[in-house]
Order: sequence, then structure tokens, then C-alpha cells
Amino acid sequence: MADRRSVFIGAAAALVGASAKAATDAPLFVSGPMSRNALATSFKAPSAALVLPDTPLLSEHGPQKLSQLRGCTYIVSLWAGWCTPCLAEATDLAAINRTHGGPSFGVIFVLTQSDKKLDLAGAQAVLNQHGAGDTTLFVEPSGGSKIISALASHDYDAQTREITKQASGVSLPCNLLVDRHGAVLARSFGVPTISSVTSGMSSMRTLTDADKARVLTKHTLWASPVGSEFAAALAAGLVA
Repeated sequence: MADRRSVFIGAAAALVGASAKAATDAPLFVSGPMSRNALATSFKAPSAALVLPDTPLLSEHGPQKLSQLRGCTYIVSLWAGWCTPCLAEATDLAAINRTHGGPSFGVIFVLTQSDKKLDLAGAQAVLNQHGAGDTTLFVEPSGGSKIISALASHDYDAQTREITKQASGVSLPCNLLVDRHGAVLARSFGVPTISSVTSGMSSMRTLTDADKARVLTKHTLWASPVGSEFAAALAAGLVA
């Protein structure tokens, strides 16, 4: 279950966007057209190799494991019901998957650290509410947090470290770029928005109900030409 600090960090990471990322992570795209794409450059190669865990997950097709992902480039989006920015981004990622998804590229949503311990049907209902119910969904059973702990841990930036009094931890939203061999190439923390969602709000606090409503009205860069360009490049074999 997400504790109060986890909820705070999740909200903070979303509000400050890509600034809450591992300081030692290196940009994945340093040359070529994607080096000028704001979404592509938000993905950083983790300083230490990440391995997709064998944690058993639920899916509509039966038990699944992230460690079994092969043969396709994936954006694996980690989310939780308490992470409103995750749900805002899910709408746009699902649209990206409808347009660019296919045999070489796809989007997968993974529910991890569910405060309400949502089962597969419950998680599907949440995504349905946000127009993302037609995208592949995996659920960590019983509100488990093994996936978020294994894949969304990172070093906080100076601002987050000062406020939380912690040097590192886990935060959402977190998107993983996984190649067709099942290797985690890079991660992106936070939600890059077309227009700021923080206008009139403190950038480092939990979201009020009013804040959440505002976040859910904002589109992310996935809904822009930048997002379409990046997804099209991934589908065409950018990291194959």
C-alpha cells in the first residue's frame, strides 16, 4: 500500500516533470533526430543496469512476467491509482498505441503499488474511465510493490532531496523503454506536459482534488507531434 510519503513523492515527481530523475543517469539519445525530440530526451539510461523482474503479474491472457517481454520495442508505463498524473498520461499513451502500435512497437500498462489493491477487473475499469482500456494491462497482485521497487527507484534531484530529507526512493510516473531483447534501455520520470499543470500551485506538495481535476484536463507530449514522431521512430526500429 502506498504510504503518505509515497503519495507525496508520486505527486511531486509528476508536478516537477523530468527534473525528478536520477542525477547520474545519462541521456539515451545524444545524436540524430531524436536528440532534438523533447520526449526522447526525457529518457535516460539508468546508471546501473535494470533487469525486468520475474514478479508474477495478472493479465487477461493469464499469468505474465515482464522478464518474458521479447520481440518488440515497448514503452512500459508503471502506474498506480493514487498517481493522478499517471492516469492523465495513460490517455495519451493509449492513443499512441492505437496509432503506432503493431508487431514492432507497443505500450504496456503495469499497475504496481495499488493502494486499493485493485484486481485485474478493477484496474481495467480505471483505465476504461480514462480512455485507455484497450491497451495491454498487467497487474501486480494484492497491491504489491515489487515492480515499482525494482524499476522506479532512483536518486532524487536536489530540490526533492531537500524537501523529503531522502537521497533516493521510488516515484511515479515512470516509463521504461524496453528493447526487443527485453533490456531496459532507459527510463523517464514525471509527465512532460504541453502546457504546465503547476500554474498557481506549489510544485512540491500533494495534489488536492482540484489539482487532480486540473491535471486530468492536460495533455502530455505524447499527444503532440513530438510524441507521434518518437513513437513512429520506435515502431520503425529506432532501438532495434
